Amino acid sequence: MGKTKRHSGQLSAPSEPSWKNFGKAKKVQAEAGQVGKKRESTSPRELPNAKRAALGNITNVTVEVERLAAKQVLAKKGIAVKPGVPAIKEECSIGVTPIQTSLQATSIQDESGDLKLEDSAMSTDDQSWNDIDKAESQDHLFSADYAPEIFQYMREREEQMLTMPYIHKGSDISEQMRTILVDWLIEVQENFALFHETLYLAVQIMDHYLERKSVKREYLQLVGATSMLIASKFEEISPPLVDDFIYLCDDAYKHDEMLQWERDILKTLNYDINYPVAYRFLRRLAKAANINLETHTLARYICESTLQEYQFIGVRPSQIAAGAMYLTIRMRKLGNWTSTLRHYSGMDMEEILPLAHRLNSMLKAPLGQTCTVRNKYSHEAFFKVASIPPLEDVYTNATTIL
Repeated sequence: MGKTKRHSGQLSAPSEPSWKNFGKAKKVQAEAGQVGKKRESTSPRELPNAKRAALGNITNVTVEVERLAAKQVLAKKGIAVKPGVPAIKEECSIGVTPIQTSLQATSIQDESGDLKLEDSAMSTDDQSWNDIDKAESQDHLFSADYAPEIFQYMREREEQMLTMPYIHKGSDISEQMRTILVDWLIEVQENFALFHETLYLAVQIMDHYLERKSVKREYLQLVGATSMLIASKFEEISPPLVDDFIYLCDDAYKHDEMLQWERDILKTLNYDINYPVAYRFLRRLAKAANINLETHTLARYICESTLQEYQFIGVRPSQIAAGAMYLTIRMRKLGNWTSTLRHYSGMDMEEILPLAHRLNSMLKAPLGQTCTVRNKYSHEAFFKVASIPPLEDVYTNATTIL
């Protein structure tokens, strides 16, 4: 697609006063020393470590598969096994099931603590990918039995619920306006310490609504704030209140007005807002790649940067997650796309390369004024991953390790 240019955030001055006030709240709060503060009506978050790891630790191994494989091994030995007999575990505890004899990833650790991605020799069975969750297969809290069905269901839903480009010539809103709005939503998510899933879901809700409804620019910020309110109710343990969002909008809207838009958004979307988001797929792939927290944060930075880029409307969330993970692995010089990553992403490297090229061009393009994501991931808490230079050329040295 060629080199892309990120939005500068400059808008022609519209006549609507509410749109002029869009973003003024940040400046007013900064001058008053209120940045990041919530109104007293908001329920305090006294348990910062109690965040729900939604789908984050879902595994991909079923206990039943191991049991059936163990029974086959014992049958070859001439041992009859009845239901409930513990001999299966005793006779087949060491390297006898297909899962246990499957291809294991070779642990080549570099100086950063990451494991370079390289597969070992082929196993005796047909499974060429490494099972990333065998250690948790006996823990019911990891939902091992349901992982394949859950992620398959998410991939089916993303096909059915894909957002298509909706900003056309003559529309009252522009791509730059959407970029500024998402940039503001990222600040809202950071100031309220909301889950990352909440931010991704809010953008999805907003895009799906704008795809179906024509909205005037003076109500665009209200649509974004209301979408974040709905996403918070869906994901958060203690979501912010309506008045908090009204306050962040510089009191440009009324309490009842936001509730009215909330009802309209939910009705328009038929109350079906459980959209698959790229962040859930990314966490799964991070585990498949066996990367450390710093490298995972780089992948999150790339993935989160796509939220405000209109060019990625219409791209499946699972594809964005795979492209971000592939580009991260290449930027960190950890190898290439392995059979394990191919299995859990459902994508070959050849399918990912064009998208990874677009993501790399996005990182190389100038930011302009909409730089909240860049500033966020330039902080030490995020390992300053935004300062890591992108690749010169994604297609150079793009090989699959088999």
